[in-house]
Amino acid sequence: MRNLEIKKKIAEKLKKSKSVAITCHLRPDGDCIGTALALMLSLREMGKIADVFNVDTTPRFLKKLPAAGEIKIGKIPEGFECIVFMETSALERSGQTRGSSFTIHIDHHRTSESFADLNWIEADRSSVGEMIFELLMENNFPFNKDIATCLYAAIFSDTGGFRFSNTTPRALKYASLLVEAGAQPNKVSRILLENHKEEELLLLRRILDTLKFNESHKIVAGFLMRDFLREISIDLHDLETEFIMNILRAVDKVEVVLLFKELEDGYRVSLRSKSNVDVGKIAEYFGGGGHPQAAGFSINLSKDEALTTVFKTIEEMFPWVKKQG
Repeated sequence: MRNLEIKKKIAEKLKKSKSVAITCHLRPDGDCIGTALALMLSLREMGKIADVFNVDTTPRFLKKLPAAGEIKIGKIPEGFECIVFMETSALERSGQTRGSSFTIHIDHHRTSESFADLNWIEADRSSVGEMIFELLMENNFPFNKDIATCLYAAIFSDTGGFRFSNTTPRALKYASLLVEAGAQPNKVSRILLENHKEEELLLLRRILDTLKFNESHKIVAGFLMRDFLREISIDLHDLETEFIMNILRAVDKVEVVLLFKELEDGYRVSLRSKSNVDVGKIAEYFGGGGHPQAAGFSINLSKDEALTTVFKTIEEMFPWVKKQG
């Protein structure tokens, strides 16, 4: 089934449904949170029962988006006519179950699975925010300033503030149209980029002390240990580490940034790429996933073993990062 046909069927189903639950992937980010909120608000404007249910809590810095305080944490209860899985890649990545509801899956990951009744997957999209903008505008869904703000935040988030290679003409065009509809770029930038606690600066100092480079200095890795979080009394769920990744990514020679977040049984590794290293492929190799410039995976090894294994794998997959200069 072609994407245009799927998009139309999704719009028809949403318009016919009296109640819709929307859910994001585990450890939700700005793209799926912003998009889920936008769809929820539009459906409510149509007089429908619409709620967002996430298994994981909303990152602190995203709680200032319109209606973010109304996100419910936990499992989706029975009784919703339709469930929309937003950017979950696979059912298990939502932490939810399908139940007896009609299901819709909307995603832009190239490894995404078609597990729902209707699956709209386009890997060439900058974000699911871009996809939902199209869905709403092309099918005459209600639209207002708050919806525009949430969708602008979604696109802004997944393009790295319009710095990543997925910043396409379409993404910029849609962002412009969202600004015309009432989104305020300065307000969204402040929410996403300038909303840090003083404790996070202390954490940055600790992480900088852990930095390890490969021989060419094209790969840099930092470690976020659980002891650090205890020392500054901050919870990992309340922490926004993207600004730390951005600082490391800004170093001239660096092409790949790794942040190892210590868990009880290993590490959660976040990867960022500056240009020609597809970190999505690296993450997939280790059983994770993501995009060419932003991805993640988990690894159950000791600190030294994890660092050595990941460095070696990146250098084998992309030999040029071993070369000096």
